[in-house]
Amino acid sequence: MQVSLEALAAGIGEPFGSFDLKEATDLAERALEAALAQGAEAFVLTYSGGKDSTATTVLTLEWWKRKGKPVEIHVVYADTGLEIPTLHAQALAFLEAVKRLHPGVHVHTARPRPEESFWVQIIGKGYPPPHNRFRWCTRRLKIAPMDRLVQSLPGKKAILTGVRFGESDARDQRLILSCSRGGECGQGVLFQEAKRLNALYVAPIAFWRECFVWDYLNFVAPSLGYPTEGLEAVYGGRDTRFGCWTCTVVRRDKAMARALENGHAHLLPLYEFREWLWAWTRDPRTREKRKDGKPGRLTLEARREVYRRLKEVEAKLGMEFLTSEEEALIQKLWRSGRYNGKRR
Repeated sequence: MQVSLEALAAGIGEPFGSFDLKEATDLAERALEAALAQGAEAFVLTYSGGKDSTATTVLTLEWWKRKGKPVEIHVVYADTGLEIPTLHAQALAFLEAVKRLHPGVHVHTARPRPEESFWVQIIGKGYPPPHNRFRWCTRRLKIAPMDRLVQSLPGKKAILTGVRFGESDARDQRLILSCSRGGECGQGVLFQEAKRLNALYVAPIAFWRECFVWDYLNFVAPSLGYPTEGLEAVYGGRDTRFGCWTCTVVRRDKAMARALENGHAHLLPLYEFREWLWAWTRDPRTREKRKDGKPGRLTLEARREVYRRLKEVEAKLGMEFLTSEEEALIQKLWRSGRYNGKRR
């Protein structure tokens, strides 16, 4: 199967053709072979706990084992500290299975530095929660920790992602743009060089339909010993997309709402806190005014209220959202002239 840019631009139905799951798997494995041929000395699997990265990880590990383990494998879990608890638990169980099934695989967890963490930015520095015009979270919480870890690995790497056409219009356009800039978009391969990381980006399942992903996770992966058959139940619906439980980029958190509806009512305090945070930080009275009259950082009083309510949620659920190091950083920032509202 060869995929043209014209087909991609014409509409996302075109590249999928009429092939079945076996053929889709063959295409994905050809992507891995191609990455190997490009000189990759290690494969780095970026694992989020979601369906696409899970399918990509299983497929790659099984190919790797069958081919005689021709390359070093690193599975990197991006732990922002804000994952929805049900998905986080599923992810940890999956990683334990990977360690058990493949002792030679290196499993890592990439976390943001304390000074880059979500709560230090909001409660300590007064950043407003992320929104469409100021989406500061992704780079600090996911991309930067992952980049640091990848840069620490020697040699040329192939970074394998679960990105797929058909997830969203915006993502489709980014993928098409990547192809138009010299990526090899055919045979299930999507390449993009990242010279700064000495790495090659590869999306083995870029052309998989969503139903292929679910069939692979519900039937193929469990038969190989992976605990993936429960992932669809965690999603609570195939149209659900997971992010952080604090996500304020969207108005309504469908993922958390689904979790509450599907037997996880104990997580209601998280949902209520997120709804409150969304409304509270949009009240002009919670923001300092910049010299140009526009709203600036959250006032110290507003941040203290966020802190107080977050500690209440911690107590209700018996969970820790702030580490002792983050607590100390927040207190230090509150005493700083730059962040305590006294410097103009």
